[in-house]
Amino acid sequence: MRATYRLPAPSCAESSSADRSAFDNPAILWLLVVLGLYTLYPLADFRAAVEHLRLPDSDDAMRLVQIRDLLAGQGWFDMVQHRLMPPGGASMHWSRLVDAPLAGLIGLATPWLGRPMAEGLVVALWPPTLFAVYLLIVYRAVRSRFGVRPALLSLFAATQVAGLGTLFAFGRIDHHNVQVLLVLLLGCALAESGRSVRAAVVGGLATAASLAVGLEALPVIVIGGLFVLGGWIVAGRTSLPAFRAFTLTLAGASLGLFLIQTNPALWATTQCDALSPPWLWLTVGSAAVASGATVLAARLGTPLRRAGFATACGVVVVAVFVSFAPRCLSGPFQGLPAFVRTEWLDRVREMQSSRSLLATLPDVALACYGPLLLAGLVAAHAALRGRPEVRRAAALTAAFLLSGFVLAQFQFRSLYMAAAFIPPVAGPLFSHTVTLLRGPAPAWRRIATASLACLLIAQVWMLLHAPFSGSAPESAAPAPAGPGCGTDRSLAALDILPSGLILADQDLGPSILLHSHHGVVAAPYHRAITGLIAAVEGLSGDEATLKRTLATSGATYLVVCAPGTTSKDPAMASFARRLAEGTATAPWLERLPLAGTPLAAWRVRLAGQGPGA
Repeated sequence: MRATYRLPAPSCAESSSADRSAFDNPAILWLLVVLGLYTLYPLADFRAAVEHLRLPDSDDAMRLVQIRDLLAGQGWFDMVQHRLMPPGGASMHWSRLVDAPLAGLIGLATPWLGRPMAEGLVVALWPPTLFAVYLLIVYRAVRSRFGVRPALLSLFAATQVAGLGTLFAFGRIDHHNVQVLLVLLLGCALAESGRSVRAAVVGGLATAASLAVGLEALPVIVIGGLFVLGGWIVAGRTSLPAFRAFTLTLAGASLGLFLIQTNPALWATTQCDALSPPWLWLTVGSAAVASGATVLAARLGTPLRRAGFATACGVVVVAVFVSFAPRCLSGPFQGLPAFVRTEWLDRVREMQSSRSLLATLPDVALACYGPLLLAGLVAAHAALRGRPEVRRAAALTAAFLLSGFVLAQFQFRSLYMAAAFIPPVAGPLFSHTVTLLRGPAPAWRRIATASLACLLIAQVWMLLHAPFSGSAPESAAPAPAGPGCGTDRSLAALDILPSGLILADQDLGPSILLHSHHGVVAAPYHRAITGLIAAVEGLSGDEATLKRTLATSGATYLVVCAPGTTSKDPAMASFARRLAEGTATAPWLERLPLAGTPLAAWRVRLAGQGPGA
């Protein structure tokens, strides 16, 4: 942000030589940033990503599978993962706009390095490169307002935000980090003067790109749009050019990106989880409102009239959206049966509520929610009490942070986008704390400010929780795939088997696709509901249920990660788990010897299913 909140203290450049400290030395500050980056990027993680394609998440594995298919000749508009739920495959809702640069880099590097090394280096270096861009945006924004010391401390703060660093970890090639960059760019653009047409165009482009990549940032985008609208309502004609530029750019760029990445056969198809006609209508509707405001500018001379016009237009736009795509109001998971929600979706961390996370991982929950709330309150205070020239940016920052905190009470993943705005708040506060501690301020003020600054660091919350933690709570969501089950070494034993279709835990599915030539019945994606039902039902059921699931899905192999939990795990009662433990057998399953792997595998011997079928 160009302006985050008021700092009454002078910058380091204004400090007298007698008052200078180590924190006024840029070299010391850069060293602090480097140390923060060192904790985020261990060399061992880099080597694991490059040499073994060990990726942080199943989504990263599926992204690389998708990129490989694109490089192998799969069509640009063909977004079906054909080895998931074959023969029909499963449609993916991800954007080719993220696939394209990664595929291009791998393709360029392959002739020089070979495909394995090219893939490893690209997936390892892509996320830290994006993080460098994020840090550059933060640095420029904070420095332009507060100076070098607050800017450098903002970079250090970025390395300490829980969840933010993990989005840019080695191998994290999912699209969330791209969205964080675009949302930050949107925020920086809207924090400019409401009269800046150039900033409005940048904000519109960033918003359109974010929508094209994915809809996870939709709440932040709505807040940004309302902020632009509110600026016009308050200021009138002086903000109308920026309002018009933002909405027209958003509508035009969204339509262009939609046409670029969407199969023409699907241009008229409603997709609630991806940019499609209903969402395009909202962007076109916003542009229509701005155009109408331009035509009626002479009659909309007061804030009250502008507010009435905006409200009436908004009701019409939303009503058309609801009538056109009512099912999109309930999210993308409408078709999931209740037991799949319980056994899969409710166990996915990013979908958990704050209550669930506090019950299972209280230290993580405190480290994520605490700094977000405090940063939002600091920004809100500045919006109310800060200098007039900083209130606009402070209000927008507070809106992003506090809305993210509220939404994260229901879904943890709402923290991802909001957390991007903590560093621009934390850095200047850290700098102000340094100045305050050396000044004549009352002791209570220095203690309070220093405590507030420390509580913006995630690790402080974990340290404060440690004395009260006792024994670690049992997680309600044990990792079904188990430690090491999804690695290249574990799956190499599967890769030498004749090609077939594997029924395995849905979280293991993308790794099997990445490290073997087999197809899989299930992967953790809501568009592959049939496979999810098969995996959850079959692997958690009795012998008859498992047998029926294997027959219905046409699976030729059953793969289970060897149990890594205690018998208190309810999943241990399933027949599949007892097979892996060796406490059960079945004549219609042939155990396959897999040496040096935690995986247990069987060839299915049912009527009509032979080896390699």
